[in-house]
Amino acid sequence: MRAGGLGIFASGPYGAREVRAKIREIRTLTDKPFGVGCTLLMPGASENAKVALEEQVPVINFSLGKGDWITGTDSQKYSLW
Repeated sequence: MRAGGLGIFASGPYGAREVRAKIREIRTLTDKPFGVGCTLLMPGASENAKVALEEQVPVINFSLGKGDWITGTDSQKYSLW
């Protein structure tokens, strides 16, 4: 039985290339929605968030920073909270 939780991959310790590989690996393991967490004060966090956008991850959880840069993306595909 699945309880309906949402898994979030913490991208903090990874570079953009590794984040892309991890997202693709997660997709081989589940057909359910998942998210990527990006702590914007960490080095490389905005690049990781951009990779998550490019990979069309359904949920991007960002913290400790402003997400103003998202407005320059194709943001109509996403719900921004």
